[in-house]
Amino acid sequence: MKTLSLALATTALAATAASAMSIGTFDQNGDRFVSYAEVTAVNPLVGRQEFRDLDVNRDNRLSSVELNAPGAEAILDRGMNASGTVRSVSDISGGSFVSEAQLTAAYPGLKSHEFDIIDTNNDGRVNSTEIYAADAQDILNQHEGGNGILVSLDAVDTDGSGFASLAELQRVYPGTTANDLRVFDQNRDGRISFNEFYAPIAVETLGKNK
Repeated sequence: MKTLSLALATTALAATAASAMSIGTFDQNGDRFVSYAEVTAVNPLVGRQEFRDLDVNRDNRLSSVELNAPGAEAILDRGMNASGTVRSVSDISGGSFVSEAQLTAAYPGLKSHEFDIIDTNNDGRVNSTEIYAADAQDILNQHEGGNGILVSLDAVDTDGSGFASLAELQRVYPGTTANDLRVFDQNRDGRISFNEFYAPIAVETLGKNK
């Protein structure tokens, strides 16, 4: 089980349950359940759809069983882990699921058989719980590191805007130029979005500028 960020770990020490993802980590009102508001109070990066994926019985709250389901910790710890490499389904596709083509675009080099491993229910698409499963993260991290981008957009985006500026890119990838930014910036808004950051041309160029 991954180590949580210091903020989460400190809170968890006070919880009575043994698991790092205990109810006590999030439960603010003492009802022994976790609402979406309670989750985002600890980690505002968790999306509504990710919360729904964990809420198996659809009662709009998470029980201790749901909180400790496979992949739950990675979802709830999203963006707060030391490596910063965890990407959400909504980041990749803008929706609730990710197709094979979308996942391959985000992780160039991903093989079809690897997608099949990640797609555990074999429905041809990947949801939050599938993408955050340990096997999936092992596969995706290999492709991320192998293409030269060793950090995520979250790690580059120091001002928390959800985008990368030229200055932010140059802090991590010193060789990046203003012309590179223009090439990456497909919608010409002067900043780099998630999809632009992980586009093949950006992956290749940033890998050389590391």
